[in-house]
Amino acid sequence: GGVAKGVQVRYRSGERGLVRAREAVVSNASAWDTEGLLPRHLKGGERAPEGDSSSSSWQKERADFAKCPSFMHLHAGIDASKLPGLGKETEMHHIYVEDWSKGITAPQNCVLVSIPSVIDPSLAPEGKHVIHAYTPGNEPYEVWRGLSRSSKEYKALKEERSRVLWKAVGLALQVDNPQDLVDVQMVGTPLTHERFLRRKFGTYGPALRADTGQTLPGVKTSIENLLCTGDSTFPGIGLPAVAASGMLAANSLTTVSNHLELLDKLYAR
Repeated sequence: GGVAKGVQVRYRSGERGLVRAREAVVSNASAWDTEGLLPRHLKGGERAPEGDSSSSSWQKERADFAKCPSFMHLHAGIDASKLPGLGKETEMHHIYVEDWSKGITAPQNCVLVSIPSVIDPSLAPEGKHVIHAYTPGNEPYEVWRGLSRSSKEYKALKEERSRVLWKAVGLALQVDNPQDLVDVQMVGTPLTHERFLRRKFGTYGPALRADTGQTLPGVKTSIENLLCTGDSTFPGIGLPAVAASGMLAANSLTTVSNHLELLDKLYAR
C-alpha cells in the first residue's frame, strides 16, 4: 500500500517545498480534509499504481461517515453595568431550545450560551462581560453554499441567521435588546469555519448514531506511517477526546519500554 514520507508545503512567498518525516506523518485535519491532501490514487475512486491496494480503503475506513451540520457562532463583549442588578445575578451557562418537539438537531432550534467572565472577571475589562453563543451542530451548510463572503447576500444572511443567537443571549441576560449593550461583536458562519478551521463544509464532525454500532477509526491508517488525530478519529468530538487521540498517536510512535521509563519518572516525582 501507500507510505507517508512527508508533506508538501506552500510558503507565503508562493514557493513550494517538501518536509520529509523522520518517524511518521500526523494529520489533525478531519478525515475528509486529510483525504483532500492525499495523492489522487489514495483518495479512492481512481486507479492506483500496480500493487497498491490502499486507494479504496481510505474512504471505507475513515471518510465513510455522515457529517454533522455546521454551526453559527457569536462572540460579543457587552457593558455589564446596564444589566439588571448590574449583572451580579447573571449565570454562566445557558441552553435555549425553541421547540422541544423538534429536537435539538433541528436547524436553529438550540443555542448554547456561555458567559465565562461571570466566574473569572479577568476575562473582560471591569464592568464588562464576554459572551459566546453558538448553535451546536445544527446549522445546514446548504443555506450558505456558493455565497461570497464579501457579498451583500452573505452579510444579510449572516444577520438573519444570527438572530436566534441574540434571542438566546437576551434570555440569558434577562434583557429585551441585548445588542444595545454591545461594545464588540463577531459572528461566525459555516463559511467562516470552512475557511479558518479548514473544515470541509464547516462540519461539526462525524455524525455517528449510537444505535448503529458505528465507531470511529483509531489513529493508525491503512497508509503506512500516516497517523490521524482529531474529532474524526477515536474517541471523537470534543476537546478532551481530541486531546486523547493526540496522546494515542504520540504513544504509538514510541516503545513500551519508553512508556514504562516515563511512568517510573512520574512516580519518582
